[in-house]
Amino acid sequence: MDLSIIVGGSAGQGMQSLSHAVVRAGAKAGFHVFATQDYMSRVRGGHNFSSIRFAENELRTTNQDCHLIVALDKETVETHRINLHKDGLIICDPEDVKVDSEMMFFVPLKALAQKHAGNKIMSNTVALGAIWGLLGGEIKDINDLQEQTWERKGQEIIDKNKSAALAGYTYAKENRPENFKFKFKKANTKQKRLVIDGATAMGMGAIAAGCRFVSAYPMTPSTSLTEYMASHKSSCNIIVEQVEDEIAAINMGIGAANAGARVLVPTSGGGFSLMVEGLGLAGISETPIVIVNMQRPGPATGLPTRTEQADLLFVIYAHQGEFPRMVMAPHTHEEAFDTMVRAFNIADKMQTPVIILGDQFLADSLKTNPVFDFSKVEIDRGKLISKEGGDLLGTDYRRYKLNDDAISPRAVPGRSKALVRVIGDEHDEEGNLIEDAKTRIAQHEKRLKKIEMLRNMGRKPIEYGPTDAPSVLVSWGSSYGAVKEAVDLLNKAGRPTKMAHFIDVYPLNHEHVINAVSKHKSRIAVESNATSQFAKLIKSETGIGMTGFVLRYDGRPLTPEYIVSKIEEGGDLPW
Repeated sequence: MDLSIIVGGSAGQGMQSLSHAVVRAGAKAGFHVFATQDYMSRVRGGHNFSSIRFAENELRTTNQDCHLIVALDKETVETHRINLHKDGLIICDPEDVKVDSEMMFFVPLKALAQKHAGNKIMSNTVALGAIWGLLGGEIKDINDLQEQTWERKGQEIIDKNKSAALAGYTYAKENRPENFKFKFKKANTKQKRLVIDGATAMGMGAIAAGCRFVSAYPMTPSTSLTEYMASHKSSCNIIVEQVEDEIAAINMGIGAANAGARVLVPTSGGGFSLMVEGLGLAGISETPIVIVNMQRPGPATGLPTRTEQADLLFVIYAHQGEFPRMVMAPHTHEEAFDTMVRAFNIADKMQTPVIILGDQFLADSLKTNPVFDFSKVEIDRGKLISKEGGDLLGTDYRRYKLNDDAISPRAVPGRSKALVRVIGDEHDEEGNLIEDAKTRIAQHEKRLKKIEMLRNMGRKPIEYGPTDAPSVLVSWGSSYGAVKEAVDLLNKAGRPTKMAHFIDVYPLNHEHVINAVSKHKSRIAVESNATSQFAKLIKSETGIGMTGFVLRYDGRPLTPEYIVSKIEEGGDLPW
């Protein structure tokens, strides 16, 4: 079973609430669910929609085709009917949509809500029941959801929502069109799953890693990460500061990191632009700090509620002068959790900034996910000196000591007897300002030595598909699910193709790239940007060029069908 639903309407119609309810109901019924949001940057009006997919196997992306459209306005019908399966249906209220078509399944949502719950505002709950009735789900799944959702509001509200859902459910079952063949198969699972978005997964990872300070200025799509951290600040002993701008965010974070805290700075591309000078301060002062850049289309404000992968080269090369940093791009919700833990550990061990590249697609996508195991999280603070630092303490302490491994012992002011000097100028081992060339060279080379160390820490790309395939799709970050399914579609069609998907994108491990990519005759970069940024990085560092490109930059996420169609348009592949 693999069913897709689109729920669409204008901002303010409750479309998002309905979509989330459908996702949670599917999870309660035991299905794997994956859902994305496409919304405009406005409080009311405009066209917004969610794409929701159900299956018995784990899902990591949505697809273009759909079997059911829930239209809260006429624009949803006009926009999405092109993607409706030939035997699919469009659910709508005849009060809202006046379109005569055999694809329409008219349900008096508002009238049923008024009759059975006493309020038209519960028409969304009627729609939820209608969806479940049409697809052959069990009303118990909806009732359980209502009890959980409205528990705090009291039994009267629970009963009204149950009544509204039952009205929609009953109407759909009694009036179900014979030509609608799609139904749920009973899901058999006892596995406990979360319904979680990528931003929340990152937040959980940050908490598990021991993050104690968050400084941020609100900026879509990173705000949901900040909000999650803020919602747990009391229970998890985290300081969360909403500052006046992104310059303050990174500088305040650097201060907290030098005081010993593990620091998270969430932002998006426009905010990261303001952080560049502060990033340099973290670089020269060897301050461990984790920055999350949830990408969105630019330049400037661009499309603030859409998705893109166009900040890669920017975050890699954003600096005055030269210093090391690591850049990671998690590809799944599970990896978002693990990447956050790994980022904090590497930042502390290497005493350098670590940048995590997410995007709106990863941040906002909802997914059923196994419960994270916090007990397996290991925290490594690197060479962080405790009060029992022995000879390293006192006035003889050298914050920037020249060691063979390029990592100096790090003391925290106030937590030891060490005299800690940290400045933004070039410095000697004690942290005193210097001007001489010899000391400059020694400290600069010490920092740059970490680049090769970070390169060797880079993980191998995920390879999927036949290893001897003539073609390889090269991808990174959140496009993983779409690329993986595209590989399945191509191989099923007799076009042997492999995927090489990268998570650790800088410093790039050259050996990993050569082993995974170079032997294939056709090398196709798949990216959500217009200039094939990751392909350029690979070419500049290894000399390996791509032979084809699948690039999307309209603000919408890559889908398996989109990838396959663009490859077929190329027509120059070795199949």
